[in-house]
Parts: sequence; structure tokens; C-alpha cells
Amino acid sequence: MFKRVLPVVAGTMILSACSGGTPACSDSETVDLVLEISNDELVAQLGTEFASVIEMSLDAIRTQGHDEKLDTYQCAADLIMSGPGGESNVPVEYTVESTDDNNEFYVTVYGL
Repeated sequence: MFKRVLPVVAGTMILSACSGGTPACSDSETVDLVLEISNDELVAQLGTEFASVIEMSLDAIRTQGHDEKLDTYQCAADLIMSGPGGESNVPVEYTVESTDDNNEFYVTVYGL
């Protein structure tokens, strides 16, 4: 079974928005970006070889808050990591926010 070996860090990435408005916590583009940030952090902490045998997914995605005026979301989910040693669940939180021109959005992940 995996042990929680990753320190608490935050990662941020940007993605171009295809349509107006900030994507919600469970939208595919948000989930994909959370998983990409998580994988990048796994590579940084443990190396490419280890990260290449780990599959990640998000489960129990929850919207903890939505500021309608700023159109930002505060989210939580369970990051599930599966590999040769078993499966591990890591609770993560993330924010989703659009740039002022609504052409891109930022996802920041906490708890990796």
C-alpha cells in the first residue's frame, strides 16, 4: 500500500478557456488539469520512473464554494493513486478562477 510521502504543496497551471465562464469543479477540463498538476508534482517528488507506473483519478468531487461575482470555485476531491503497491487516497483541495478577460483559467491544487 502507498504511504503518503508527498509534502503539502500547491501547484498552479493555466488553460485556455474555450467558452465564457469559469469551468466548475467537476468539469472535464478542470479535472484534467488537477490530474496534470498532481502528476507533475509526483514526478518532481519521486521521479519519472515511479510516476509512470501510477494511475491517478479524482473521486468524490465536491464544490465547497462558488463566488458568483468573481466566478471562482473552491473545490475538494479524493485523489486516488493506484500502482503496483496498491491504492492510496489523498484528500486535495483546489481553486478554479478565470482571468479578467475570461480567455484562460487557473487551477491551483493544495494538499499534494
